[in-house]
Amino acid sequence: MPLRVIEEFVNTRRRDGDDIATPPQLATWLHAHGLLPAGTEITAGQRERAARIREGLRALIADNNAEPVASPRPDGLDPAARDDLADLTRDLPLMLDVTVSPPRLTPLARMPVEAALARLLAVVAEAVADGTWTRLKACREPSCRWAYYDHSRNRRRTWCSMDLCGNRAKARASHQRKSTAPSAAGRFGSR
Repeated sequence: MPLRVIEEFVNTRRRDGDDIATPPQLATWLHAHGLLPAGTEITAGQRERAARIREGLRALIADNNAEPVASPRPDGLDPAARDDLADLTRDLPLMLDVTVSPPRLTPLARMPVEAALARLLAVVAEAVADGTWTRLKACREPSCRWAYYDHSRNRRRTWCSMDLCGNRAKARASHQRKSTAPSAAGRFGSR
């Protein structure tokens, strides 16, 4: 599943940390995913660009949800990150490689880090073309926002995990209903 690398890239940002917080961590992650040769040096600026691309992808993925995520966003996800993504990707051109079968998008970037980021964007473009992009979504639980691939037949899954985030949301909704419901004495009168 080609979108798995995008899901994993977006999920490098967690509530409790960031798996690509430093240039060496980003280099390790990109190398582990077959996107960067071993020993490639990454600058702080390249790491920052990768993190901003990640946030732009996170915003695009949130747009795939069946129901838009409410604003203001308690999770810090910035819808303007999409605009930032557009600016960041202008310098990461792709070309159609027709020498392979089937033809595919490949990066034109000469520097390894930019080529790796362009490869990630090629995965997004190919997923849009094959219709799988809209299945990559963001968990609706405000404290989570984990990216996940929606395997459901009707494409309406809303949480990354029903056991964790789904139960949290349902418990919160139940608590809100109970706290706003009139008491039994108020509904039936006192005797």
